[in-house]
Amino acid sequence: MNGSAVYLQPAFVLQHRPYRETSVLLDVFTRDFGVMSMLAKGVRKEKSKIAGLLLPFSALRLSFVDKNELKILSQVEYVDSYPLERLALYCGFYVNELVQIFVHKYDPQPEIFSCYERCLSDLLLGERIEQTLRYFELDLLQEAGYAVAMDSEANGNPIMTGQRYNFLTDFGMVADNEGLIGGETLSILAARAPLEGRALLEAKLLFRKMLDGHLQGRQLKSRDVLAKIIKYL
Repeated sequence: MNGSAVYLQPAFVLQHRPYRETSVLLDVFTRDFGVMSMLAKGVRKEKSKIAGLLLPFSALRLSFVDKNELKILSQVEYVDSYPLERLALYCGFYVNELVQIFVHKYDPQPEIFSCYERCLSDLLLGERIEQTLRYFELDLLQEAGYAVAMDSEANGNPIMTGQRYNFLTDFGMVADNEGLIGGETLSILAARAPLEGRALLEAKLLFRKMLDGHLQGRQLKSRDVLAKIIKYL
């Protein structure tokens, strides 16, 4: 793809930061090329018409020149926006950080892209925010290749209600009377059913353990921020 041009690629800005006097460096999540770094030249000039478009949580179509690892933005088309407010906004930044970590650069992940769009739509509604995060975490882990069966143990035995389970990284679910999650919650997750009460708490503990196992000690900045204001993460 070196030296070629890509036109009107569906994308979301995950992160942006100033570059030199008038430009911006972007981390963008594209539907067909995965996460990539992009330079938007001159967009911080006073008369720029596109600076206000290159923000997180706006659905865009981006055209760019692919000369090297750093792509050069050439055109922006606005499609839609997800004006997240307050809690949902902080949760959106958490979702963005997860995408940057679990989607490798230039690795096409159209299914994760669809999950991301759906997550933003659900966050925009402002309802069941915690459930939205849990199911996005589940989708992300599965589509990124870290799938764990929610309806069976690692040894193939079916999950049983009334039994508790633990999660072992790179292995799966195992029966454990002192486990962090009950069979009832795993059954709810397997069915993508509504999460309420104890199931929400157990799902949070499970996915935190699953994510942390793959983060290998890496700290999530957005989680630290959210921990100060909510108990969702």
